[in-house]
Amino acid sequence: MKKIFLFIFLLSCAVSPSPAQDTSSTNAPATNAPAADVSNLDVNIKPDALPKDANGFLTPVVWDYIAAIAAQKPNSNEKRVLELRPLYKAYYATFADWKAPDPTPVPDGKLRNLPDTPKEPRFPLTDKIWPANTGDASVCLWEDDKLAAMSLGVDDNNAGDIPAWLDLSKKYGGLNITWNLISGDIDGVYDKGHITMFGTWQLWQDMLNKGYHLASHSVMHCADPVPADGWPGPDWETAESQHQIDSHLTGHKTTVFVYPGAGVGLFAIPHGYYPNSPWRPSIVKYYAAARGGGGQPINPANMIDYFEIHSTTAVQNIVDGADPKFAEDNLNNIFAADPGSPYHKYYRGWATAFIHFINGGRDFDTNPYYIAYGKVLDFYNQHRDDLWTGFFDDVALYGEERDTATLTTDDSSATKISLTLTDKMDPATFTYPLTIKVRLPDSWPGAQAMQNGKTLPTQVLAHEGANFALVKAVPDQGQITLASAAAAGK
Repeated sequence: MKKIFLFIFLLSCAVSPSPAQDTSSTNAPATNAPAADVSNLDVNIKPDALPKDANGFLTPVVWDYIAAIAAQKPNSNEKRVLELRPLYKAYYATFADWKAPDPTPVPDGKLRNLPDTPKEPRFPLTDKIWPANTGDASVCLWEDDKLAAMSLGVDDNNAGDIPAWLDLSKKYGGLNITWNLISGDIDGVYDKGHITMFGTWQLWQDMLNKGYHLASHSVMHCADPVPADGWPGPDWETAESQHQIDSHLTGHKTTVFVYPGAGVGLFAIPHGYYPNSPWRPSIVKYYAAARGGGGQPINPANMIDYFEIHSTTAVQNIVDGADPKFAEDNLNNIFAADPGSPYHKYYRGWATAFIHFINGGRDFDTNPYYIAYGKVLDFYNQHRDDLWTGFFDDVALYGEERDTATLTTDDSSATKISLTLTDKMDPATFTYPLTIKVRLPDSWPGAQAMQNGKTLPTQVLAHEGANFALVKAVPDQGQITLASAAAAGK
């Protein structure tokens, strides 16, 4: 119950497309319609008690309750979303003839993604593996054979914070941040007053060109999820957001989705990130993976639900562990190597943390919440030798490839090692290279690896008197061959 309460609380605090930092909507049309009498409505009604349509989505009755809350709380998200409702309806009307696209076909024998919620570990969790015999090889748990992985995200665009984030990235030695974009009002499509929040497509192209990664955070972020208002539904939120991002940005393919919370509590339940969310089937059709929010920060490496990847913005206790009630959430648990530890299931796991608004960084060193997030960034920076500080989408793609990979040694001799690396994933999307570790002959001073006529990134390391090569290769791209660096240079 503790976790559920925390998640619902965070959803109720999430920033919506009518965010608290936006003071007004400059384009909201005036309405002279008399206000309905909502004084007798229960402002404490639970979302489960609201009427739903045949598909389980909200009916317009929800607006009466929102109006009742807004009447009591004039500075609330409910008040702002009520004022913006005409804009939302007008925007939805432009998609009146929208039809969900067919998912991209997947080759026979390949998988679009791993949509299951694992009930048992997919593979045994071990320490780093060091193959025993010359030519033996294994797929590393994480890139570069790092002990664990960690990813950072910024939700809800928060474009005005970008200069501060770029400064923070320099301060912390480089932050591989994934920006999770609400796509519908980028460029101020339905409200020019929100450009500071959502940004412009040129801004996001610039961020992409700087090397940062982008993900979909839906079209409307649960701003008005009422079909009677014209809301096209979760297929639209997922597929159309992907289309908007990829059609506006050169060189981008959106592969991961981030479930939206809801700034208005009565909108939250139909779009929660639980495994039975009505959004999940839509996301599975169009994406490789999806991130949740508000839960635990660590995903056990061998039991990742790739459509409910755990992440948290509740950062006050995840580094210091000051509150024993949240000891399980401590980031240090990814180093819990002792099998007797109650947190050993998180050993070598994937930690993710995200944040929203940082006030332009002006009070990052004084605000208690930002100070706590700074400790998360310190953890990320200080453990780079042990952590793959990967972008969220890269880690997700790597994980699904790794979980379905097969690696075999075809030939091993004093002059050549040949390997075959395959996986079960769709080769059109899953192109991230896996790191494989190969035991080298003692006589080799180094190694060069080739695949399909291309030289592969390779590093050689020594362990207990033997040499090993770490080779980065994409599955299903042809046989991998290794030769002695001395021989390759002749």
